Amino acid sequence: MKSFSRWIARVFLAGLMFAIFFGPWILGEQGYEQNMNAVLEAPSSQHWFGTDSLGRDLFARTLMGGRVSVLIGLVSALLTFALGFVYGSIAGWMDGWIDRVLMRFCDILMAIPSFILVSVFCLSFQSILHLNDPHTVALLSLCFGISITHWMSLARVTRGLVMETKRRSFIEAAIALGGTKTHIITRHIFPHVMSSLLVLVALQIPTSILYESFMSFIGLGIHPPETSWGILMREGWKSLSSFPYLLLLPSLLLFLTVWSFHILLDDFREAKKDI
Repeated sequence: MKSFSRWIARVFLAGLMFAIFFGPWILGEQGYEQNMNAVLEAPSSQHWFGTDSLGRDLFARTLMGGRVSVLIGLVSALLTFALGFVYGSIAGWMDGWIDRVLMRFCDILMAIPSFILVSVFCLSFQSILHLNDPHTVALLSLCFGISITHWMSLARVTRGLVMETKRRSFIEAAIALGGTKTHIITRHIFPHVMSSLLVLVALQIPTSILYESFMSFIGLGIHPPETSWGILMREGWKSLSSFPYLLLLPSLLLFLTVWSFHILLDDFREAKKDI
């Protein structure tokens, strides 16, 4: 059963990545074109996911929204890793009062509900960033807001790994040879702890996708006419009783994406334990 789930997850993610990055280009402007003669049509051979309240092809819009949601998930995961690794490395290397102060600050942030922090940071960045394109502002705000909110757990794990690694003999040898702190962290500690942190970084991708969907759903993320999975669920929620496919089909893709990431990450963790 596990092998079958892994196979499904791999095939789904591979197909999804191909579809969201090449599908909108192949389908052209179908996700934006309004057709008042084809409003709220049910799924059919012509419109696989049906059409929305403006006659736009829902399948094309779902692929367009998936591109935005997955892109935010990937960028947020990388930013989260960068913040968490730098912060945790400093805390783990510096010992003493600096370590205690940094970790207490981290504990305070972790005690605040994450949804509140994401909302506050997203709104703050939207007011700070003065760009002509509101879609770019929304994308950057979501990426920064999600990453600034989720680096703490990765920083704590990094701190523990750095404290353990710096007591190894090869680190003591590098210090004896005159290596600087930056050189030792980047050339010796980083490669040593990267494999352990990789799972946490990858786990951040589905988490960020869910947060983007939630923020766009409540109106603090992407805004129409641009789309994301959160926007599609927000629009579908309004007519759930009459046209359930508007909500259920984008939600199904979101669920399968998060599920597939977790299945593959569990597989990676098990393989890592066997090594």
